[in-house]
Amino acid sequence: MNQPCRVIQWATGSIVQIAIRHFADNPAFELVGVLVTSPAKAGRDAGELAGIAPTGVLATDDVEQILRLDADCVHYAPLHPDVDTMCRILRSGKNIVTPVGFVYPTPSSAEAFAALEAACHDGQVSVHGSGIHPGFSGDLLPLTFARLMTRVDQVQVREVADLRRHPSAAMSEALGFGRDPVDAVADPSPMVATMERIFEQSMTMVVEGLGKKVERFNMDFAVATAKRDLHTKSGMFPAGTVGGMRFEWTAWADGAPLVVFRTFWKMDDDLDPDWGYGSIKYHLRIDGDPSIETTFASALHHPEGDEGYWGRVWTAMNGINAIHEVCAARPGVVTHLDLQFVRPQGLVRPRSAGFGEPHGVDPAR
Repeated sequence: MNQPCRVIQWATGSIVQIAIRHFADNPAFELVGVLVTSPAKAGRDAGELAGIAPTGVLATDDVEQILRLDADCVHYAPLHPDVDTMCRILRSGKNIVTPVGFVYPTPSSAEAFAALEAACHDGQVSVHGSGIHPGFSGDLLPLTFARLMTRVDQVQVREVADLRRHPSAAMSEALGFGRDPVDAVADPSPMVATMERIFEQSMTMVVEGLGKKVERFNMDFAVATAKRDLHTKSGMFPAGTVGGMRFEWTAWADGAPLVVFRTFWKMDDDLDPDWGYGSIKYHLRIDGDPSIETTFASALHHPEGDEGYWGRVWTAMNGINAIHEVCAARPGVVTHLDLQFVRPQGLVRPRSAGFGEPHGVDPAR
């Protein structure tokens, strides 16, 4: 194996704790810095923040200190990304891999992508946006399966996300869970607009990857209400408030709906109305010749019932496993259409005691 890739972890939420554990366990990486946004976390060992043995890397909330570090790549994963900050990282000579969007340029994101592209050339580095959806299920997966077909009529992707065990109260609030259902539909939370922008990027990648141009987008949004008070890991949501959300994003080309994303996020199974999508999974259907469909979900049940945990692992690892390829790419914004076939580094290794995901699962299981 070549020299390990020197990485910085930016932010320390639930997805990032998975990332830190991986960086600490995989010899293909060397964790050299951790940036936290909470002063209470500054000075603590990265291992403590991720629930593992000490790593010798102390977290800091000093951005200037982080930017001075010698590192190949920053895994940038705050809840709310900041383009100016990303440009500073890039100009300091560090590549970025991020699960918070920036997967493909669109007209609505042109200004941000232009700024990132310029910063990449200043620093002679690259930036890559990834994640599970967008970043894999809705774009990389259908473009891969389309290679098996002779023609395509429509791509449909369905996501089911069970968030009741998700630990982030900030994310649940940002999405609008617990709001009055009428108000939530009339005035969607700002995070909904953010999701709309990044799903547009993902859908555009598919449309243009299939050789077409997007004519327009549309989005339908509906909510389901909790039938009882919902006591979840991220907080309590009273009966009658938003306990589930359903989105349908559509990208049109040649006068027809070419790509359709359907997403269902829930805090409970017993909601009104009951949309009946079941447990966390991703489903792809491509209509055409020959039509094809596939579904993927975790092969194991989570030991504590947090089935949404697998989605957080997938979100982290789809980007992390591309870090070496991104560091070797030409300077600029690199999308899935620009990268060569990603070859994950360091995955085939003995399982360390107490490492497995979810963290702490008995290695003998």
